[in-house]
Amino acid sequence: MFFRPLKPASFFIFLSLIAGILAGNLSPDNKTLSFFVFAALLVLSFPVFYFNKKMIFIFILGLVFSVGYLFIQIKLFPDVPSHHISNYLDSKKTVITGRVVSFAKHYEKKQKIILLCQTIETKDRIKEKVTGKINLNIYGLSKKSPEFGDIIMFKSSIRSVRNFMNPGAFDYKRFLKLQEIYGTAYTDIKKIKILTRTDQIDFFSQLVRKTEKVRTNYYHFISNHTKSSKTGKIMASLITGKKEVIPPDMRDLFSKAGISHLLAISGLHLSIVSLLFFYFFYRVLSFMPLLLIAARSKKIAGILTIVPLTIYAIFSGFSPSTQRALIMIIVLLVSFVSEKEKDILSSLSVAGILILILDSAALFSISFQLSFIAVVFIICGLSLLTKVPFVFKKNLFSKIVMMMFVTFFASLGTLPLTAHYFNVVSTIALISNLIAIPVLGFIVLPSGLVSLVCFPYFPWFATFIINFCSQLISFLITFSEFLVSIPNSWSRIATLQWIEIAAIYSFFASIFFVLKGQRKIPAYLLALSFLVLAFNFSNDRLQKTSKPNLTITIIDVGQGNSALIQTPEGKNILVDGGGFSEISSFDTGRFIVAPFLWKKRIRSLDYVILSHPESDHLNGLLFILQNFDVNALIKNSDKRNSKNYMELITTCKKRNIRILNPLNEGKQMDFGTTRLLFYESSKDIPLYDFNNNSLVFKVIYKDFSMLFPGDILNEREKNLSARNDSDLQSSMLLSPHHGSSTSSTKFFLEKVQPESVIISCGWRNSYGFPHYKVLKRYNKMGIRILRTDEDGAICISSDGKNHSILTYKDG
Repeated sequence: MFFRPLKPASFFIFLSLIAGILAGNLSPDNKTLSFFVFAALLVLSFPVFYFNKKMIFIFILGLVFSVGYLFIQIKLFPDVPSHHISNYLDSKKTVITGRVVSFAKHYEKKQKIILLCQTIETKDRIKEKVTGKINLNIYGLSKKSPEFGDIIMFKSSIRSVRNFMNPGAFDYKRFLKLQEIYGTAYTDIKKIKILTRTDQIDFFSQLVRKTEKVRTNYYHFISNHTKSSKTGKIMASLITGKKEVIPPDMRDLFSKAGISHLLAISGLHLSIVSLLFFYFFYRVLSFMPLLLIAARSKKIAGILTIVPLTIYAIFSGFSPSTQRALIMIIVLLVSFVSEKEKDILSSLSVAGILILILDSAALFSISFQLSFIAVVFIICGLSLLTKVPFVFKKNLFSKIVMMMFVTFFASLGTLPLTAHYFNVVSTIALISNLIAIPVLGFIVLPSGLVSLVCFPYFPWFATFIINFCSQLISFLITFSEFLVSIPNSWSRIATLQWIEIAAIYSFFASIFFVLKGQRKIPAYLLALSFLVLAFNFSNDRLQKTSKPNLTITIIDVGQGNSALIQTPEGKNILVDGGGFSEISSFDTGRFIVAPFLWKKRIRSLDYVILSHPESDHLNGLLFILQNFDVNALIKNSDKRNSKNYMELITTCKKRNIRILNPLNEGKQMDFGTTRLLFYESSKDIPLYDFNNNSLVFKVIYKDFSMLFPGDILNEREKNLSARNDSDLQSSMLLSPHHGSSTSSTKFFLEKVQPESVIISCGWRNSYGFPHYKVLKRYNKMGIRILRTDEDGAICISSDGKNHSILTYKDG
């Protein structure tokens, strides 16, 4: 008997679909083969159904598996036409026309839209028809901005999407590819020409534009009445779905408190909204005796709830996570109307199947994984409480206890995934959620919806509500700050491996089955968890106790510098953190350096070295100093009156991080067999010349050495080379000032005599680094050239005599 034991069938179909997607994700491009397999299974299912009906379910699972496999393969390996926009990337500026197909995301200094390209002007000034989507970043302010459905024209180059090439880095290129976005363009709002005529806008586009207009106006209404405060931005995110406006410090605070899930429109938000509308419709319908007697009030209320719920989902931006939450809640409402609400596992499985059929890439979405695992743990957890009747009573105390259990099970279920993706574990999540969910979910959210309806007609009343909600959010921020200030209330952890996550969930499953009265299954699961963790632990120990080497990794941070030095004595030293100019909101420390360190299971640093206080070396260190245990910051005597430099010093004082100037403390740091040798700066160089005043040092391990010269220019190179006491000779050299024409002089290179040079620079950077003359000089002197923009992260490993070089591209 193959069919009857497999209940609920939808759950196994859901699992089969997931298995197919995972298999297709790991396989090379073989869409044609997978299509023929699907067709063969489909054809064979008919005779199987006729001759052996007991086997038909196996064939259904096979068909579903092949569907999942085929759908993700189509996503990963699309067959794009010759006129696709991906064939016009990385060229010079050209005239582009396209149609806006998304709501605008508003950031502090720009807005971002998705553009479906239509034409592009070639070198011969001939307009060619194209297709394909790109991200368009628009800078500047204007009374008239592009709206959904607008056809716009502007001049820009389209840059290809590139990843920062570091081990374990987020694959941004794949992330956008799964959304069918293939490039990025940049322009000023004043240089955009809107070509759309009023009669060209169809009904659907008009509806979406009106929705977006209300959304944007309400966002500005909140902003104006809260003076663009943090509380106003949180409220705007909560009601309108504009989560991009939330400041990074608030994201970090809520993440440490374990309530960051409340900041985005998700399943919880839509569930609360659906409950509000359901209750409203039910109360209205209850006044109709015929419906009440026929017990149809609740069913009709459930059906009616779908309409405003869908409208709100579209209003809030209709992001992929919102779409998935909407599908899940609609399926649950339909199961409620059809009186199948007790079979929640089947309903959840059907929702998952619909979501993955519509978008197979959703499986790899963090929100999808967190939502489903949270619901599964809540279902399983509450099933354990069936013998505790007071939990399910309708009095206030029971509801509070129920909310505590729901929060606990959801937090427990998502713990391994949040630790993997966000590298933070909050031990106060239960307490903070008990306060935050009622405040934000049941007071601020419904009140905000009332103010949304009122603000065009009764602005004074909407203002009153916004001010009231702002005070509540302010209280929640203060309360969260108090909680996270408690010692051990949260901690940053190294990135969990998938095999470890599997072991943790196996352990949770074994506990569940024990509480359910099972014996054999828990024993198998516990044994599996133990074996996996034991293997992983022994493997880590083996790597740590293997022959010690000096390891230096030059991290790909784009146009900037950052390197990790790991000594045989176990010291972890970070040199610079990369960074972009103040106009950019991208944080290299948060999104590049920290994930790289966590992937290497590094949570503490013995030393952080700042070569000089320029943005492309300093900015990425702020997040590192705030989120890692750092023993000391090593820097020169340079000071700078910039926001980020002042924040750097303030962070060190706040976290009791020592600030050392090696030139005042012996010029050398000895760790045993490894030494750091620092070189004095010339007194003739002005204090404001940050590049030439860079902290220059050499890492020495037995016969191997590497020179880190910062951003010194030819004047400092000349001073260093002229000193008789400066032993500059090194096995390897980090190219001074990213390979600029003002550095790497012949005299300096003759003193250093490196076998290899590493140039840390951004791909096609606006400075033209590395300069062709410098490259020519390196080649002429027989120096091997490695570049982070071409090779990615570069790892050097030395036993003190020989050394090997492994690049991200080769590895």
